[in-house]
Amino acid sequence: MTERKQKGRRLRGSLLLMLTALIWGVAFVAQSVGTGYVGPFTFNAVRMLIGGLVLLPWILVRDRKSGRQAKRAADGSFRRLVLGGLCCGLALCAASNLQQIGIAYTTVGKAGFITALYIVIVPVLGLFMRRKPGAPAWLGVALAVAGLYFLCMTEGLSVGRGDLYVMACAFVFAVHILLVDYFSPYMDSLKLSCLQFLSGGLLSGAAALLWEPV
Repeated sequence: MTERKQKGRRLRGSLLLMLTALIWGVAFVAQSVGTGYVGPFTFNAVRMLIGGLVLLPWILVRDRKSGRQAKRAADGSFRRLVLGGLCCGLALCAASNLQQIGIAYTTVGKAGFITALYIVIVPVLGLFMRRKPGAPAWLGVALAVAGLYFLCMTEGLSVGRGDLYVMACAFVFAVHILLVDYFSPYMDSLKLSCLQFLSGGLLSGAAALLWEPV
C-alpha cells in the first residue's frame, strides 16, 4: 500500500510539472502582448501580487482545518519561512523583470529557449555547492549552447539586446531554483510560494512607481 502511494505521488508530481511547463510556455505569449501596454515592473507587480493573494485564503483555510498554524509558529519555523520567502522573492523578482524587459526586444520563441537554459545552468552552478553533475548534464550544456548559437546568432554573429536580458534572466532563474531547492525541505511549499510572490510583487511595484508611468 505504501509503495502504491509513493508511485501515485510520483505520478501526480510528474503531471503537475507537465501542467506547470504548459502554463509556463503559454505565458510567454501573454508576456509579449503585455509589453505593448504596461512596463515590465508594472506587469510583474500585478501578476505576482495576484498569485500571492490567491494563495492566501487557501493557506488560511487549510491551516485552520489541519490545526498546524499554532504548531508551526511555535517551533521557530516562521523566521526561516520569512527568510526563504524574501530570498526566493528577490531572485524571482529580478529574473522575471529581466525576462519581461528582454521579451520587448526579442521574439517569444527565442525568449522561451534562452530562459530554458536555466535547466543546464543549475548543475553548472551546483559545482560551487559541491554538487558534481554527471556526463548527461554536461552533454545537455553542450547541446543547449549549440542550439542557442543556431537560434540566436544573426549573419553578423551578434546577439540582440533582448537576448542578453533573457540570458541574464536564465542565470538568475537558476539561482532561484537553487534557493527553492535549499529552503523548500524545511518549510511549507505553499507558504513559501505565497511569500515569494508577495515579496516579489511588492519589490516590482516599488520599482514601477519609481521608473514607470502608471
